[in-house]
Amino acid sequence: MQAIYLLLAVVIGFFPLDAAGNKERRTVGSVITASPAAPTIVIDPGHGGTDHGARCKSPYCEEKKLCLQTARLLKKYLDQLGYHVVMTRTTDAFIPLHRRVEIANQSTCNIFVSVHYNSSRVESAHGIEVFFHDSKEEKNRASSSRKLADAILGKVIRRTSAQSRGVKKGNFLVIRETQMPAVLIEGGFLTNPEERVLVKSRDYQEKIARGIADGIDSYFKARWKQASD
Repeated sequence: MQAIYLLLAVVIGFFPLDAAGNKERRTVGSVITASPAAPTIVIDPGHGGTDHGARCKSPYCEEKKLCLQTARLLKKYLDQLGYHVVMTRTTDAFIPLHRRVEIANQSTCNIFVSVHYNSSRVESAHGIEVFFHDSKEEKNRASSSRKLADAILGKVIRRTSAQSRGVKKGNFLVIRETQMPAVLIEGGFLTNPEERVLVKSRDYQEKIARGIADGIDSYFKARWKQASD
């Protein structure tokens, strides 16, 4: 009889443990663990600390906070896609521009993406644009940066339905001095009242972050396809 009770206890105890195990496997399976060979991406949330970036009233917002919020969402989506991600800042800290470049160059990352929001003296200005550095000395890097910018802008516009202001050449230090393909995205104008309301919302930031992640993924898939042809 004691043997029967022991057997029942084992059988009854088995099911909840198995269910918990299955649940755990589903939870773990929802995020793809990056393989050692997966590309590394440096995400650079613009501004931070004493560098507030663009600031606007009614409703009040600071560019540095929006950049960090969007970058954190972007990291989450890239993690889910199986990429390695390095952040130049994860808190409201001031990081000098040259230090951001050092972080990227020392990480031996594959691409660098700087996240910003825009401002203008013209209140009606709106839309999303992506910058790359068109270096004549580093033509291959410039070409790859342009392809990355094109891929990101197309996917972000598809996600947000915002106006595309195009891919543009820029001489920003963080995309000029980095050694890998690098872009800087301006996710909308804080000086435009309608667009400011949008970019302050979690839903819109998620659309921008997903669009950037989609563009990065598309960029690497195109490179892998080209390499295999």
